[in-house]
Parts: sequence; C-alpha cells; structure tokens
Amino acid sequence: MSRVGMVIGLVIAFVGWILYRLIIKKDLNKNLNNLYLGLFFIGIWVLFYFFIVDFF
Repeated sequence: MSRVGMVIGLVIAFVGWILYRLIIKKDLNKNLNNLYLGLFFIGIWVLFYFFIVDFF
C-alpha cells in the first residue's frame, strides 16, 4: 500500500469517527478534545508532508 493510500485511509477513518459521533452517538460535544487533537495531528502531518515534498 502506498503512503498516499494510507493517508487517505486514515482521513476516511477519522471522518467516519466524526460522523459516527455526530449522527449515531450524538455525543460529539463530549469528545471535542479528541476532535481537536485529531485535527491538530492532521494539520501538523500536512505541514510536514508539504515541507518534505517541496524541499526534497
């Protein structure tokens, strides 16, 4: 599996978790810390990825 495929899979899993918490469990407000941590992690990862792609 390529790295891009793994990234797409992880993003789909994260979006699936968000939708599950929002629609089915209806407790996303109780899990905002997890949501923010996940978004922060994805943001940092994207910055590193673009840094590596641009400079290497």
